[in-house]
Formats: sequence, structure tokens, C-alpha cells
Amino acid sequence: MQEIRLYIEKLSKENFDNFIDLRTKFIGSIGSDRTRLLDTTKINRLKDDAFSINPKYEAYLGKIGLDYVAYADFKISYSTLMALPSFFLDEIFVIDNFRNLGIGMTMFDFCIRKAKKKGCGKIELAVPNQNEKAKFFFESNGAVPIGMTYYQIDPLDIKIGKPLGKMTYADFMRKKSKSKLARLNSLAIDNIN
Repeated sequence: MQEIRLYIEKLSKENFDNFIDLRTKFIGSIGSDRTRLLDTTKINRLKDDAFSINPKYEAYLGKIGLDYVAYADFKISYSTLMALPSFFLDEIFVIDNFRNLGIGMTMFDFCIRKAKKKGCGKIELAVPNQNEKAKFFFESNGAVPIGMTYYQIDPLDIKIGKPLGKMTYADFMRKKSKSKLARLNSLAIDNIN
């Protein structure tokens, strides 16, 4: 049996097109809606965000021979609860022909080493409820479901206005100044009488 050697390399301008090819395969594999498809605008934004002075994400590509077969991407945020950095594993993807060969596990181990090296207090990831294979993979490798529901909001779809049933800070300040004014008026009337 021939040994498979997976080389993991950091996303660079030279391998960026390979990353986009892998992401396109990933999006196709999950049967995603049109909002997740990669267009020129998103590709340019991914490139700018990866190679800016303060990159918004990190990505690593797995390569066997000349073929790019996997990637993992993540972000570092901060946990005020732990007072430590937090590692958010966004995606690990292995193309179909190379699954069940230990590549996903190798990419996951790589991410764990990165989190430890960066001093992270926790590794977070989100798995779609219907992806039983991914849930099994992560749970059998030490991930524990934490009983939280993650939400996603598209800020372009939200109309910002007065919250229903709740007082805004501006409402509070108006009410407070009206109440002060009412007290001053009553004091003035009492002083006149």
C-alpha cells in the first residue's frame, strides 16, 4: 500500500485560485443557495481580506502531489468569558475522491495545533443540523455540543428602527427630561401658591 503524503500550505497569492476551486466544490457539495455562490465581487473580497495588513481569516490548503484536495479556514476572535483568544473553525473540506483517507483528520489536527500555538482558550465550530457525518466526526474527535443555537442575520435585510415593545436610549432620555420638566413645573406652581 502506498503512503499518502499530505502537504499543508498557507493560503498565498500563488495558490489562491486553487483555494477558490476548492471553495466552489465545497459550495456545490452542500447544495447551497445562490447567496453563497462565488462571484467576482466575493472572490476579490476574499482575496483582499486574506492578504490585507490585518487578515480577516486564515486558510490552509492540503495538497497531494500536484493536486489540491482539501482546505481549512478559521478566524481568531476573543472570549471575554475566558479572557483568551478564541479559535473559530469556519470550514474543513476534502474533495470527494479523497475522503475517508484521513485527510480531514489531518486538517483538523493541524487546526488544533494552530489554536494551541495561538494561545486560544477554546475552539468553536458550527455544523449544520442535517450534517450527521460532520457531527459524528467532530464529536468522535472531542467536540462537545454546547446546547446553543447560532443565528445568522443579513444586515442588509434588517430595517433599523425603533424596537417594538422596548424603550430605546433616546426614548428614555426624552421621558427623563419630560419628567424633570414636569417636576420643575410643579415646583414652580407650588412656589407661586
